[in-house]
Amino acid sequence: MAGKTFGSVFDRQMFVNIQGEIQPAESASVNVMDHGFLYGDSVYETIRTYKKVPFLLARHLDRLQRSLGRIYLEMPCSRADLESQIQKTIDAVPVESDLIMRIVVSRGVGPIGLDIGSCTQPRYMIYAMELTPDSIPEEAMPDRGGGGVHVVVSKVRRNSPRALDPSIKSGNFLNNILAFKEARDARAHEAVLCTSDGYIAECTTANIFLVKDGFIWTPRPWGILDGITRAVLFEEAEAAGIPISETDIPPEALFNADEVFITSSVKGVVPVCMVNGRGVGVAREADEGRRGPLTHTLQKLYQVRMENEHLAHSNPGEPADSPRASNADVD
Repeated sequence: MAGKTFGSVFDRQMFVNIQGEIQPAESASVNVMDHGFLYGDSVYETIRTYKKVPFLLARHLDRLQRSLGRIYLEMPCSRADLESQIQKTIDAVPVESDLIMRIVVSRGVGPIGLDIGSCTQPRYMIYAMELTPDSIPEEAMPDRGGGGVHVVVSKVRRNSPRALDPSIKSGNFLNNILAFKEARDARAHEAVLCTSDGYIAECTTANIFLVKDGFIWTPRPWGILDGITRAVLFEEAEAAGIPISETDIPPEALFNADEVFITSSVKGVVPVCMVNGRGVGVAREADEGRRGPLTHTLQKLYQVRMENEHLAHSNPGEPADSPRASNADVD
């Protein structure tokens, strides 16, 4: 196309490591007979770096291994080799900022057809893209923002665990894509999907929580992705003495909640101030949406956790991956 350079569709610097070879994403290619491309027969993890260190990498690789097992797919290399390739990618890409990374394992090349035995060589791809300022909404910053994002409750229902279990983080993403289109059509930040029983499940790329009378609630873990950030918030809330639990949540509960927020590995803790065009939480009584106090506390706890994880990585003698923030850290 005249006036358009190859690769200009990307909104940021992006590189990919394919089986150990790192190259700019715009010059990379995948075999047209790869079953990850043909059928979405792949699994993946999305992580971010913090001060150029992968945040909670071990947990993400644990979940990747669980997803692989659920679809009868073997890791194409050892875990140690994959970790080495992740670090090699971080060191090699010419990006000053922190990174968003996507680790993909595909079934590999095989003939047309559904027999997984026809694909004998799975492949890995490690994407690395710059974490630009617009990758994380300002509302997710504990020391900035203060407002909240808008979400919509989608008409699209979440896949049933009896069909394609959402706890498998797979490349088959049409369920989420169709729901996210509703969010974009409504100029919302995210879409909330419900289960076939009508209860809230999760967002297209995030878990969801609500606060009522000082208690934090989130959907049961059946039929949703077991979010890494979700698990960390349970640890941090419990360590701080904040009551938190799981239950069945009808979508109507969002409108009566004192606070609503969503979580993801890249964005952290993001306040929600509007659902389906209606103010929720603090926004019900205010002209502008504002994050609630418990959401703000959890944002600060999560930020402290990131700092602590980085310190533990820099000082291997320190115990890693455990909540160490006290209430004094966030008051």
